[in-house]
Amino acid sequence: MRDGRQLIGWGVAAGTYPVRRTAGQALVRILADGTVEVASAGIDMGQGTYTILAQTAAEALDVPVENVTVKLGDSRLPSAPVAGGSQLANLMTAAVHKAAHAAREELIGLALNHPDSPFHALQANTLSLANGRIAAPRDGGPGISIADLLRRIGRDQVEVLRDTFAENATNPEDKFRNFTTITTMRAPTDGDYSMHSWCAHFIEVRVDDDFGTVRVSRVVSALDSGRLYNPKLAESQWKGGIIMGIGQALLEEGMVDRRNARVINNNLGDYLIATNADIPDIQVISVGIPDHHASALGGKGVGELSIVGVAPAIANAVYHATGKRIRDLPITLEKVLQP
Repeated sequence: MRDGRQLIGWGVAAGTYPVRRTAGQALVRILADGTVEVASAGIDMGQGTYTILAQTAAEALDVPVENVTVKLGDSRLPSAPVAGGSQLANLMTAAVHKAAHAAREELIGLALNHPDSPFHALQANTLSLANGRIAAPRDGGPGISIADLLRRIGRDQVEVLRDTFAENATNPEDKFRNFTTITTMRAPTDGDYSMHSWCAHFIEVRVDDDFGTVRVSRVVSALDSGRLYNPKLAESQWKGGIIMGIGQALLEEGMVDRRNARVINNNLGDYLIATNADIPDIQVISVGIPDHHASALGGKGVGELSIVGVAPAIANAVYHATGKRIRDLPITLEKVLQP
């Protein structure tokens, strides 16, 4: 296919990334003013951990998300493993979800059993917790706020610490080892299930017939990362990974002086990475459904998945456009022009 002096090619490739799993801890604290605090030593380096942990706690406790504060990145907080291997979102949402539900049950238990609670005389089996208020389902009344309940029973907070280990399945030595080495990271195969994220990239390139330069002109990618805790953040990470894949395919190359084994382009002036001018419109489509074998809330890896398969799809598109099969990266103009 041709558009003037540009050859047009289409390419497709598939990718997969394993679901890596390590245990993590989280603390959920319901404070006297009705706000909620989530704390963990896990980090947010821009991938949205603060946001999704606030959303997870708000959903489990049925309080407004703006009433949830998240504290991260301090080694004095409950232990969490490295933010790597596209695992942190799944393991930390699981820990927060578990802790938040335990805090919810403790709060309802206090409301039912504390002698100063307005619900104590109802002899109800359970209470509802919705939009930051506790009520008796059969009573039909508006109930009282969490802050009001804690004030009446003389509590300044309800605090629960939970981890993602199976209950009573580990001892303190195992937990210490989990948080001091990455060797406890579990493989993506567990019993009868193999757990992976999946993607397929459809890419269009334009190759200059005279100069051999390759430009990506369109990207459409379908990705399965299971449940998306925040679709906007996941879409941003997918697009970022695709941009990394474009850089891998067309620009990034470590040049080594073979006489002394030194990298000679070890700076951002000579090592080329993709910029805005190199990136076309990118469309990403989520085709995933929750996978509860992979994680407690059904999510799978997001961050690194979309890098996989981009370079092969571009190489296939270049082959479609030019008839030249290039098998080493990056795909540079001299490789396209050589006989």
